[in-house]
This record gives sequence, C-alpha cells and structure tokens, in this order.
Amino acid sequence: MQPYQTRYIENMREIVRLRDLSAGFDGDFDAWYGQRREASNRIDALFRENTDLLDASLFPVLDDLHNATPETIADLVAFGDQLMDWHTNLDCGVYNLIHDALLSLYRVRRDRNGVIRELYKLGMGLYYQRRTAQGLARSRLTQLYFENEMIFTEAGSYLKFFDSIEDEETKGYIIRALANIALCTIGTKKRIAASGKVLRICRDDYYRNLAPGLPWDVFEKRTNMQMSSNRNILSRGDLNADELAEVLGACQIVFEPENATDTPNVRWLWPYYEMEYNCGFVDLATTLQRMEHLIDMAPYDRYDTSGLYSNIQLPLYYAHLMRETPSMQTKDECNQFLLRAYRKMMKTLLTFPLDHLDDSFDYALNLVSAEYYEIPGAESYKDVMLALMRRYDPILTIRAFRTGEIAMLLAGALLRGDAAFFDDIPFLKDVASPARKKALVLDYARECGLLCNIGLLKMNMERLMRSRKLFESEQRLYELHTVAGRDDLKEHASTERFADVAHGHHSWYNGAGGYPDDYVRTDSPYRQMTDVIAVAVALVDASPAGPDAAIERVLRGERTRFSPLVTSWLHDLSVRASLQRILSSTDESYYRVLFDRIRSDKRRHEID
Repeated sequence: MQPYQTRYIENMREIVRLRDLSAGFDGDFDAWYGQRREASNRIDALFRENTDLLDASLFPVLDDLHNATPETIADLVAFGDQLMDWHTNLDCGVYNLIHDALLSLYRVRRDRNGVIRELYKLGMGLYYQRRTAQGLARSRLTQLYFENEMIFTEAGSYLKFFDSIEDEETKGYIIRALANIALCTIGTKKRIAASGKVLRICRDDYYRNLAPGLPWDVFEKRTNMQMSSNRNILSRGDLNADELAEVLGACQIVFEPENATDTPNVRWLWPYYEMEYNCGFVDLATTLQRMEHLIDMAPYDRYDTSGLYSNIQLPLYYAHLMRETPSMQTKDECNQFLLRAYRKMMKTLLTFPLDHLDDSFDYALNLVSAEYYEIPGAESYKDVMLALMRRYDPILTIRAFRTGEIAMLLAGALLRGDAAFFDDIPFLKDVASPARKKALVLDYARECGLLCNIGLLKMNMERLMRSRKLFESEQRLYELHTVAGRDDLKEHASTERFADVAHGHHSWYNGAGGYPDDYVRTDSPYRQMTDVIAVAVALVDASPAGPDAAIERVLRGERTRFSPLVTSWLHDLSVRASLQRILSSTDESYYRVLFDRIRSDKRRHEID
C-alpha cells in the first residue's frame, strides 16, 4: 500500500482506541477528563488529517483510474481490504468508492473477470453499509435493498458462462453473489427461492466438476445457515411443500454439528429449536425451557457470537414471546426469568470491551434498540437507551446534554410569554397547577434534548462522523436517524412522548425543506416542543463557529426553517446571554455528569 493508505488505516484504528471510555472510572474525575479532552482533540486532528489524505491522495487517483498502473490498482485493493474485513469494518464508505471505481474501470476494459469480482465486492460493501439502518421499516430501505440485490443479481447472472470462465476464483464470486441475493431480497419466499437455487447448484456435480477447487461444502453450509433464517415464516403456513422442506432441512443441517459439540455456537443451535416451535413440533413450555437453559449457560462476559446470541438476542426473543403470549405475562416465573435475563443482558452490553467492537455487536445493539420489551420491574426502555448512549456514544451524549439545557431555557422563556404554549401536548393539557406544569415542561424539554437523536445510536454513526466527512450516500443514511428514532421511541410507554420530536426536529417549520419527508408538523400535538428542539439542535450544531454566529445563523432561518415563536426569544437579552454562556462553556460539567452516571451504571451491574 501507499504511505497515505497506511496512514489512513492507522488513523481509523487510533480513533477506535481513543473512543474507549472504560479506563479511569474508579479513579479521579480530573485525570479522566484530562484524558478525554486529549482524546477528543486528537480525534479532531485525525479527522482533519483523514480529510486531507482523501482529498489530496485518494480522490485524484480514483478520478484518473483509467491511467492507473497495475501496482496502483493492487494498492487500492489492498487498501480496501484493510478498510472492510467484514468484521471490524473500519470504513465501508471508502471501500465502496474504491470498488465502484474499479467496477467502472473493468467495464470499460471489457474485463469480465474484473467486473464479476467488483460486482461481488461492491455488493458486500453496500450490504454492510446498509446494516447501519437494520431494523428500519422496509419501506424506508426499499431502494437500498433493490440496488444491492441488482448488483448481486448481475454478478450471479454470469452463471450462464460458468463453463467458459477459466478463472476458478471468478467462478467462486459468481456462486457467492448468487447466495447473497437472499441477503438483500425483500420477501421471505423470494429469499427461500434464492437460497434454494444456490443449494441445488452446490449439490450439482456439473458445477462441482467445472470448479473442483472451490469450497463447495463451505458454500453449502453457509447457504443452509442463510436458509435457516427464514424459519420465522413457518408458523404462518403459507409455504408449499418444497419450500417447507428446504427450510426444515436447512435448520436440521445447521443444528446437527453444533448439537454434537460440548461448546455449541448458540447462534446456529437455536434455529432448530425455534423451527420446531414454529412448526408445532414442540410446545411453548419446552421452547421456554430450552431458551432459559441456553441463556443461563453462557457467562455474561462471553463476547463472541455465541455469547452475544445467548445473552442479548435470546432474552429479546423471550420478551417477544411474552409480548405475543398473554398467558406468559401472568406467570410469575416467566416475568422473574426475563428480569434476570435482562439484568444479565445489560451487564453484557455495558461491559463489552470497546476494542472488541465489531459488526456482530453493532447488530446486537441495534436489536436492543428495536426489540426491547418493557415489563414491570425491569429498566425502562428510556433508561436502557440512555445507559447505552452514555457507554457507546459519549460525544452524542455530551451534545444531548447541551441540547437539553438549551431546550429548557427556551421552553421556560416560552412559558413566561404564554403559560398555555405547550397545552396541545396530551400529558400537559389537563395540568392545573402552573408550578407543576412548568416543572413538567422543563423536564420534558430536557429529556427531548437527550433523546431526539437516539436513532444515531442505533445506526452507529458517531465513529464514522468523527473520522471524516460523510459521503452523499452516507448522508442519506444519516438522515434516516429521525425515522429510526421515531419508530423505536413510539413503541414504548416510557418514550412514546418523545417520538414525534425525534421524527420532526430536522424538518423545516414551513415544510419546504429538511427531512424526513413524511413529517407533517400540523398533525403533531407535540409540534411546539419539536419546534423548540429544532432550534436547540441547530444552535448546538452551529456552536463551533461561536455563540453569536450560531444564534445569527438560526435567526436567518426564522419563519422558514424555524418557528418564529421560538426564534423571537433569541432577541431577548436575558435569553441571549444565557445561550451565549451555554454555547461558549466547556464540556467539563457535562463530562462530570457522564462520568458519574457511567460509573454508577458500571457499579450497579457489577453488583448484579
């Protein structure tokens, strides 16, 4: 690789290390805060250096790729392989830029082997990039899924030339691309058909004899794993006999080798048990007993794929069954087990070492955001998400603290001008006591500031945003954090009142701009608080330019981007002075709160 490529990779790895807050919580705050400030300043410097490295070195090479030497192309490929290893995935975006450019190059050169290889690699890059939005409504991701599916489909279409392609590695990319169509296909029956086609190819002596050096058994094993993921449709009863046989067979094939070992990977042991339950082969009591055993047998600090499945995904599935099964909700033993499983799950989540962060953990964290089920006695969804945000997105947490403080200031000013300003909000309209109403409004404003960007935690965007500027495709994904936040917050009693604010805080007051496109201000009873948070978020975002510049920037959006009822208070001398103080102050007070709360979280779960 070239020196700039090596340097960029070193920078990305250093940023991962610098984000680790785990050291120092049992010691002195001042020392810990000093380390955090040094780390933050270093990350800022690495951000600038990464931006310069891409602008000065990578982008010119990609722009002139048709004149590149074979050595230059080999360096780019090696660079991309370091950026995305399909495990830690330092930078999927740059990986995709490289392979998109190489795909164009090989199309122009009519290099069939190169085209097939780059289609597969670009498809994988897009798949892992799209996983940041895993859990959103499929309607929001249709275009992303379709683009990804078409790339794999094009690569797989070269199967018709399988006998004339001499390069065995290229033949392998064709089979792998065909298998990965199922990763990007919306519709379970289509996924079953895609995986079924690959299984038939893998078992066909015609193809095996044409490429005897390919790992056909590995292809078949992984395709069976993919096929087994369709087990959730079994209880619906709309599969034909062949489809049913393929899914059942895959579950058993995946299960048998794991069941035969002393230390099975629960990720592949469980699908068979779930299949048996969905098909009615075993009853609910047996399924719960099996699940409880798998959850109990894994220590909380088993952080590999099997441990994450036992300690995070299975408790969430247990909760799913409880939500769907009223009889479980009335059984004390089920509630007590889930409480215990939740405590263990949170201990796993809050002790997971940051230097082990990978795609599997990001996916598990995403599932908690989307699937957590509130039950009496357990931590509320709000408390769970705030604890996870403190642990895994400290910069987002600091911004949230500052946003909440500004929101409280503006909400208090609005109440002084009109005591009934927030009365459209359902839980406030019947509060008679002015003092009680004020306390509720201010606390609500603060918590809206804390939770309005919670979708960014689910989408794991903070590391990338602190590493370099977002590309256009990544910006479109970033904007979905408003939808991700809304979808999850509205499903939980402890957070449903924050859902509209998360949804609409980047939408323009007059509806002429911003995002998302389905937020309609006048339809929301929470619109007044959403207007407040929109201004607070914009002020925090603009604060690096200085408090006065941030205030003036927001005022330029008065009546268009921002509510004039809110921005009018930015002219008030008292409010403006307080804003200047908040926007110009250091982060020390916020870090102190963060330090105390993370230490409290850690100690509580150590006791559990």
